[in-house]
Amino acid sequence: MIDQQLAEISNLAIVVTIVLYVLALIGFAADLASTSQRRGDERLAAREEQERKAARATQPAVLAAAGSGGTTSATVDGGPGSSSDGVESTAGDEAHSGTGPATGAMSAQTFAFILSGAATMLHIVGVATRAAATQRVPWANMYEFATTSTAVVMAAFLIFSIKRAELRALGTFVVGPVLLVMLLAQTLWIVPAAALTPSLQNSHWIYIHIAIAIVATALSILGAVVATMQLLQGRHERAMVEKAAAGEEYPEHWGRFGHVLDRLPSSTTLEGLSFRIHSVAFVCWTFTLIFGAIWAREAWGRYWGWDPKEVWTFIIWVIYAAYLHARATGGFRGNRAAGLALAGFVAVVFNYTIVNTIINGLHSYSGL
Repeated sequence: MIDQQLAEISNLAIVVTIVLYVLALIGFAADLASTSQRRGDERLAAREEQERKAARATQPAVLAAAGSGGTTSATVDGGPGSSSDGVESTAGDEAHSGTGPATGAMSAQTFAFILSGAATMLHIVGVATRAAATQRVPWANMYEFATTSTAVVMAAFLIFSIKRAELRALGTFVVGPVLLVMLLAQTLWIVPAAALTPSLQNSHWIYIHIAIAIVATALSILGAVVATMQLLQGRHERAMVEKAAAGEEYPEHWGRFGHVLDRLPSSTTLEGLSFRIHSVAFVCWTFTLIFGAIWAREAWGRYWGWDPKEVWTFIIWVIYAAYLHARATGGFRGNRAAGLALAGFVAVVFNYTIVNTIINGLHSYSGL
């Protein structure tokens, strides 16, 4: 028996969640934009300060050559120079103290992080009320799988960010993909709340197999975000080194995005985080395969039948296994490691979208 009132509450909660994610995304983006502007201004101010110091350093020599005498030289160095230094020092103190009177105000990042936390809680409420309305697990179709897996993504991001505050700078790049999946679910994949299809009823493996698959997918999404930022950060760091070796101050070809990358952890830190996330994801994909085979034996009388869903889940497992093995034993680092991790995520996306909606198979009930 479907409780339509609870189903409507669930839909409303998901819609409000999307709105909150939009606001959180704006907050994270505003934080990155303001930081980019501030760091650009600081670099410009530092450049102007160096030019002023260089100009002051050449003045005594010029005056001495002109025979101006010690008094005038002292006046030039001690008077205006001293006054200028005082003003610059004050300006520097103001620059480092934040924004003057507004220093105690909540930052855009903190506001966006709190908003993300509230949205995630409402997101979980929406998933839970969907389960209560249907009196079953909330992952029997693509819409429910999407809403549940994105809730896990956000919960994992918040947990990681609480432990390491610098990871909050990734908020834009985590909330953005989550919001995209939520919009697709709400517009293309949404279906009315309904009971389980006969092929899914009377089996406890739907609780175990699909739950592990949801965690695996969520970690793959989060790991792909981190791996992508690792690629960009690594390229940015190499550009910084090359420009420094050439005597240039900053790789201008990155534009404002270079200042955004300055906010993120180093590529080495991101690579380590990506490895840890994908290590857990690989374990989840392993159990997804194992539990799926056991369920297939119970439902269809065989452990493996080369069904498209089975094949692509195995492909995902092989790619992540290759990534972890190569990185752990072969010195596989940097761009190659991140590229292989992203190849695994492409397989995840293909498995979830094309295999579910276009390719016919025994798992066709997992579609819309």
